Amino acid sequence: MAYSMYNSSSYNYGHMFRPDLDLSDANAEMSRLQPILQRIDLTSSSFQQAMRSVYQHLQVVSRALALGCGMSSEFRYLPEVWGLPELHVVHARYLTPMSYHLYSALGAVELLATGRGRYTHFPLAVGCMLSIIRLWQSFPEAISNLKNAAGPHYTAAINQAEQTLQQMVPATQQALAVSKSAVEPSVWDAAVRASELAYEVRGRVAKSMGQQMY
Repeated sequence: MAYSMYNSSSYNYGHMFRPDLDLSDANAEMSRLQPILQRIDLTSSSFQQAMRSVYQHLQVVSRALALGCGMSSEFRYLPEVWGLPELHVVHARYLTPMSYHLYSALGAVELLATGRGRYTHFPLAVGCMLSIIRLWQSFPEAISNLKNAAGPHYTAAINQAEQTLQQMVPATQQALAVSKSAVEPSVWDAAVRASELAYEVRGRVAKSMGQQMY
């Protein structure tokens, strides 16, 4: 009985806060992209080999992000700096979404590389890699703000974390270049546009719920 009541309340909660969005324009455009994306030869040995190469590049990204997160998260245990808004910005607006995008890309690429993926995994991986690059564009400003707020005592440690995280950028760019070379130009363009559409829709959903998306 308690289990049923829990399920019922969970459903009502989700139904109550379900955003009422008109996504007809985005739905129509995404539907037009589907036949193009479906031209990806998922069983091709050359495509799967390319995805294995992409996966290797993303492993480099993963190691750099893991080390950078470990280095910068140390500050959350130091009373002198753990309350800084700038520290929260670095983690909440950058490192957390970067981690989400990286692991989504890694999962999608592994599925594609092993022949278990679907055509939708390709724009997912591309979009997540592009999101990492997009987030990085304003990350140096955020890390600079943290250095200024933390003071000279922590400059060397923050610089080390930033330099480690910087290694993500060329590896992600290389992964994107390999991905682009693995498909026809029209498929690549469709994948990029599909990733943009997915990002736009997520943003509209987040906004309708009063949330901010990074």
